[in-house]
Amino acid sequence: MTQLVLTRPHTHAGKTLGVGDRIEIDATSADWLIAHGIAMPEPTVPASEPFTDPEPKPLQRKEPKQ
Repeated sequence: MTQLVLTRPHTHAGKTLGVGDRIEIDATSADWLIAHGIAMPEPTVPASEPFTDPEPKPLQRKEPKQ
């Protein structure tokens, strides 16, 4: 299945959808909608890599005031 975002109003499976609505359809139908300017592929957010500090820093603690 392919996820798309509609760029124009469209009726899919008997349901009227508007601009910005998201649908999940088979690849052949997705290709047709994209080719006719009705939809575009769902933008993907790149998976972020886990943060790793290249060099651990020493922990600094404050001494209590007396």
